[in-house]
Amino acid sequence: MRVYIAASGFKSDLQRDRRIKVMKPSTTIVAALLLTLALATGAPASLIGDEVTVQYLQDGRVFDEQTFIIESGEGDVIRTAFNTISLNIEAEGVYIDFIGNNSFTPGNTNFFGIKILGLDDVDNPDWILLGADVTENTMTSSSLWYAEEDKRLQIDPLAGDVGFDWNQMSYRAGQNFTALLEFGPNPIPIPATMALFVTGLIGFILIKRKKKG
Repeated sequence: MRVYIAASGFKSDLQRDRRIKVMKPSTTIVAALLLTLALATGAPASLIGDEVTVQYLQDGRVFDEQTFIIESGEGDVIRTAFNTISLNIEAEGVYIDFIGNNSFTPGNTNFFGIKILGLDDVDNPDWILLGADVTENTMTSSSLWYAEEDKRLQIDPLAGDVGFDWNQMSYRAGQNFTALLEFGPNPIPIPATMALFVTGLIGFILIKRKKKG
């Protein structure tokens, strides 16, 4: 009886070891998939040190254009045409304070507002601009922005350009506008990445089978 129990215990330990060995590749695969999903999601920008060009446009014409390197704090604040706007780009977004009065009258269809060109995530240079979230807008007739968000928010992901069209709006001194930027991996190559992952997984299985043989 003692021998049978000992043998049974040894067999149970062996089965447990086999289960552990089988689970290890599965755990690795799950971890790899979770990592892939995490990399595919967007994240706040890291813009400090990036060189950008800011344009101020009225009726589609560039009235003012400045190129500078984004710095932390107030060092990169610029004032655009007619000394009416103070624009500050920080690590994660764009902050605009209106220091004068201006109005973009109805009836015009061309672009009125700010364009920022060449935005790049410094910490992740291969990432692209996925979107902009307007978190604060105290401009007069600001409701127009949210009613026509897709038209007024212009984004070129690969070029890293974003435009805020304020057509038919107006602003007064003391009002402001804030937009947070989101960067992330280009979603287009994801199928190719998954194909590589699957190819590697198949190779891993073949190697395991060859070792068993």
